[in-house]
Amino acid sequence: MRKRWISIVLASVVTAGSLVGLGLTGNERSVEAAAKPSFKDIDGHWAESSIETAVQAGVLNGYPDGSFKPNNTITRAELLKVMAMTFKIEVGAGGSNWYAPYQTALSKAGIYLDGDYPGNLNNPATRNEMAKLAVRGKYTEYRGKKLSAAELMFRAVNKGILSRSGTKAETINTEGTTTRAEAAVLVTRLLKLANGGKLTVDQGASSAAEIAWHRHNMITMFDQNDLVKLPYSVDISKKYNVTIDKLIILDPADTKGFYAEYLRGATYYPVNKSEKPSDGYVFAYKIIGKSLVADGSGISMSSSFYTYTEGNAGTIDLAPQYMYKDGKLVEREGLFYNSREFTFNKINSLAHNYLFELMPKKYIESQIAKYGGFPIHLVRYNVPFGSGEQIYLTDVKDQWAH
Repeated sequence: MRKRWISIVLASVVTAGSLVGLGLTGNERSVEAAAKPSFKDIDGHWAESSIETAVQAGVLNGYPDGSFKPNNTITRAELLKVMAMTFKIEVGAGGSNWYAPYQTALSKAGIYLDGDYPGNLNNPATRNEMAKLAVRGKYTEYRGKKLSAAELMFRAVNKGILSRSGTKAETINTEGTTTRAEAAVLVTRLLKLANGGKLTVDQGASSAAEIAWHRHNMITMFDQNDLVKLPYSVDISKKYNVTIDKLIILDPADTKGFYAEYLRGATYYPVNKSEKPSDGYVFAYKIIGKSLVADGSGISMSSSFYTYTEGNAGTIDLAPQYMYKDGKLVEREGLFYNSREFTFNKINSLAHNYLFELMPKKYIESQIAKYGGFPIHLVRYNVPFGSGEQIYLTDVKDQWAH
């Protein structure tokens, strides 16, 4: 049976903060779901189907002139009303302005928290602000919790509520304003979940959001959240310290995944020559080296450490445009490899690079089955195995832990 929803019109602004609407309170329900709407400005629009669904559910509506204005922004105040109705929150009457009852109701439910929308609520809502209400509204375990905007954005993307805003996985545009069309898509996805449906997760965008949140994408890739807090610093030797700034796991099989363009043209060196690039994951450790001495010695940053496997991990070379031979060990955009030895001419001098390893997917699957997660066991170079070489980035340990 179709659920009954409150009807709302996000219509022309008459005065600042006031809307032309149906005047229904939070406790009223339409007797019948709306017939399939017909708006003069949504034919062929990318969100046409979602707009029709949200309007038929009674959560959104059009303008008196027969338009929907899908590309108009939606304000924070309007979004409060839309979310209260989508989640069927009981709304009282009265208040200092038209949206006060919705704000109060969402606050009591733990969906809207003080500080969520600093400033004027008649300003356009951002995608981050949309994520806050959507995640807390749908998942009760997050209600009342003051989580960071970055985490709430990740939770929204990781559950399929939001996805990328452009062609690249990393274009989430967290501070971009939200349109009425995007609000319709959000409502449609939340209604689908409420009716027991499942959403498709944009894995690339989920990785991007997770990396922006806490500098790795282990939850997205392996449903595993036991990594040490990054950045993580470790002495490789008495001369050299490495900070693991990020761990980015990439799937060469996902041509639309996070940082996918940086894998185009790469050369793969799997341990098993019969394996295709798509048979492995690329582990890209973003590292910052620091010299602890000034003795003129040096190190190839690629030999800082390696990930222990019961066999051997392969590696990759990026395409030539991402392999820099300009003599600099500097930070660069995206994935890169600075082709130069780090020389210890000055104490506390820094160098930036990536360390790439190609890990067979079947091996990772076997380790997860054996240990309940993938143990990221790093080994320092030039140290005998079992005598202080071990660095674990995960709570999950393999059989060699001591």
